[in-house]
Amino acid sequence: MAKGDIVVGLDIGTTKICTVIGEVAEGTAGRVDVLGVGLSPSQGIRRGVVVDIDTTVRAIEDSVQKAQRMADVDVRSVVVGVTGEHIASLNSRGVIAITHADREVTQEDVDRVLDNSRVIVLPPDRDIIHYIPRSYSIDGQNGIRSPVGMSGTRLEVETHIVTGAKTFLENVAKCVQRAGLHVADTVLEPIATAEAVLMESERDLGVVLVDIGGGTSDLAIFIGGEICHSAVLPVGGYYVTKDISAGLRTTLEEAERVKTAHGSAIVALAGEAETFSFTRLGAHETTTLPTRILAEIIEPRMNELLQMVRHEVNRSNYAGLLPAGLVLSGGGALLRGTKELAVEMTGLPTRIGSPTGIGGLSESVGGPSYATAVGLVQFGGKAQVGIPRREGAGGLMAAIRKWMRNIFGRID
Repeated sequence: MAKGDIVVGLDIGTTKICTVIGEVAEGTAGRVDVLGVGLSPSQGIRRGVVVDIDTTVRAIEDSVQKAQRMADVDVRSVVVGVTGEHIASLNSRGVIAITHADREVTQEDVDRVLDNSRVIVLPPDRDIIHYIPRSYSIDGQNGIRSPVGMSGTRLEVETHIVTGAKTFLENVAKCVQRAGLHVADTVLEPIATAEAVLMESERDLGVVLVDIGGGTSDLAIFIGGEICHSAVLPVGGYYVTKDISAGLRTTLEEAERVKTAHGSAIVALAGEAETFSFTRLGAHETTTLPTRILAEIIEPRMNELLQMVRHEVNRSNYAGLLPAGLVLSGGGALLRGTKELAVEMTGLPTRIGSPTGIGGLSESVGGPSYATAVGLVQFGGKAQVGIPRREGAGGLMAAIRKWMRNIFGRID
């Protein structure tokens, strides 16, 4: 990809829509410089599915405009992340014969065997989002990553295929297009998140990534450098907030505030003398309670989520092949005690994953909650879907703003 090209990641979540504008870094392979970030509350998405197109379109427009103003570039196309309970995955195998006289594998042969692996029985209401090669084999020799140029008579490939409900995917694309944007690529969110937070050594050894979002949590297992299992779990941080709202009889906004400031995924981590204050529905005065009560509301839901993680890892049949352990990301990973509870529930060594390999305004997107949006930019950079940089989020007016900043300093 050309240095200086612009890639835009659009993370459409249940609780927020995040736009990250990145530029392929000069002189540094694989790095992107963050130029702009835009956040907007999301109210038209539930569990990764569009439930209100107009509301979602307005939120996308607001998020993109904020990022544009910060970056001074015109956003025309975006790499969009998708998730939701409608997502499903499976592993497939393709086989072809090498018929050239010299028996040398060409790129055309690789494309043919990948197409062969896509020939699966798929309901008419589902589309393939990804077909990712895991490994190749030539004449029974396994573990080949790049077969082009090698000699043989039989080429095989194992692929990981991700599918989604056609109508749900079309509704996401429709929202993006109504916001005046082109969908450059559609990416399963845990694949994008992995680009931002996983180390190559972890992918090679065997690792499970769990991105705890608002409405859902995305899970992906990587072994030998490639993805081999993915799933979407129907629990996320929003459900913790709803439990707190119901348990304390307060608004969702107030529940989110106390969760972020005082919450804990493990009751034992809440100090006996610690307290928190909040306002109940319809009340004017604040109420003060021990933080232990808050933790007693949170812990069962986080237990449920991590039990789902353990069950999905066991169901994948890769549970004994994960020496690199568990990497947690997403806004839900920031809840105090989540890492410790994950170790207890899964038995895997666990760390919190934040975006790496970024420059520019890296401090603006350094937390786990930005991992998916940053990963979408990095994925787009590798897939070469960027466009040459064009200065000016709004043409002449952006140029004027930039000129005034150079003279008078930062202006709003």
